[in-house]
This record gives sequence, structure tokens and C-alpha cells, in this order.
Amino acid sequence: MRLVPRYVFAVGLAAFLTSAANAQVVLIGGSTNNGNFDQTYPQEIVPDFFLPKPSVWINEASRAITGPYEDELSSEPWAGPAPTPVTADGSGDPGPDGCSGLDCAVFFKAFSGIVAEGATTAHVYQDHPAIPGVTYVLTGWAGAEANFLVTGAEIALEFLDGGSSVIPASGQVIDLLATLYVNNGEPFNYREYTAVAVAPPGAVSVRARVSMIGGTPNPAGGGQAFVVDDFTLTVAVAGASSVPVPTFDPRALAVLALLVVAAGTWRLRRR
Repeated sequence: MRLVPRYVFAVGLAAFLTSAANAQVVLIGGSTNNGNFDQTYPQEIVPDFFLPKPSVWINEASRAITGPYEDELSSEPWAGPAPTPVTADGSGDPGPDGCSGLDCAVFFKAFSGIVAEGATTAHVYQDHPAIPGVTYVLTGWAGAEANFLVTGAEIALEFLDGGSSVIPASGQVIDLLATLYVNNGEPFNYREYTAVAVAPPGAVSVRARVSMIGGTPNPAGGGQAFVVDDFTLTVAVAGASSVPVPTFDPRALAVLALLVVAAGTWRLRRR
């Protein structure tokens, strides 16, 4: 009977540490790294003209003929209605500092790929440290209007090597064109997409990306918006060796202390 206290606390500690080791680590999601796209900053588009864009995220755009430019997207309060999660981390300030609302989303402008300067391609992404052999899950909402005209649109989970190059055949790229135009009764035909992949050998960073490729104005006119909102990137930590940054949970220390006390009590009783 005197062995029971030590056994109980040992089992409790093991169960606790096992549970903690299998936790989901959120790299992007909600207000964490602006996964909800609510936080914005003023970006100069042309001299003395600014528009709000999502903070934390990197945005890159280029026209096929004239090269890089900044008018490929903006943060808008109307671009992320339900069924996307309703969030309220925006400043509420009018543009260009805010999106003029609390729940912001990203509006890609395919029509900015004007004929004289070439079709537009735009990427929005974040990179985070990756650990080979660990599973990463990317989710994100995307939708479009009926006359959105591009050669490609995709959500991608990718892995990069030490030279910041994408490792071939790593991750998962979701072709959005297969479903963007399918009517589901929601605003912009919004849907949530999921990409899952295991970081390959040599992976140094993981990238969460959404892209508009080959965008041009639609001669038919009409609604041409491509909108995205509420991305998450999580990693399933399978063990202590998988934790990107060494940490120690103070609760584990408390349980460990109880174990030590229990063991000491058992020894005293033996005497």
C-alpha cells in the first residue's frame, strides 16, 4: 500500500507530459501572426497614394511586362463575410491605416493586370521555422466573383531549404480554380481549404501562401473579386525533440514537485 502514492504521481506525470508533448502549436491563426488578416498597415501604391494591406504577411506582385508593382491587393471590410469566422482585431480606422472595419480580409485585383503592362501575379505568404518529419496543417478561406479572370489561383503549404528555395515536390498546392466558381450559396462562394504535409529532409522553413496568377481584366465586366480570409498554420508536436523553441511548462514543474514529495513520504514511511 505504501507504493501507491509514488505510483499514482508517476503515472500522472507521465500522462501530463505525454499530453503536453502532443499539443498543437499554432504558428498562424486568429490574431497570432495576423492569421485573420484584421491587422493592417498603410502601403504606398504610387507617390502620395496609400492603401491598407495585411500586416505581418509578405506581399509580392508583378505585371508580366512592366514588373513589380503595389496595386495588386488591399485589405477590405466587405471581403470576409460569413461563413468565414467573424473576427474583430482590426483597428476600425479608415484607410489607409485601417480597413474601415474590425473584420478585414484580402481583396486581390485581377483587373489590375492591364493589357499594356501585362497580366498580374500576386503572392501573399508567411515563412516560419520548420522541423523535418513533423506534420503541418494549413487552412484558409477563399472565394471569388463569377467574372474573376486568371490563369491560376492557389493555396499552398511549402517547405524551403537553407537557401530559401522551395524544395521540389514538397508540401501541397491546392488548385482553387476547380471550385472557386462552383455556386455553394455563400457570399463569393467562400469555402475553407486544407493542405497537409510532412516537412521533408532538409526543410528549414515552412511557407503558408495564397496566390493569384495571370490576372487580367474581364472584357465582360461585372464582379471580378478574389478574396481570402482567416488562415491557420498548425504543427502537431509529437515529442520534446519536435518543439521548435525549447520551452518548459511550469505546470510540469508543479507535478514533478508533487512526485518528489510523494517519493519522500514513501521513504519516510518505510523507516
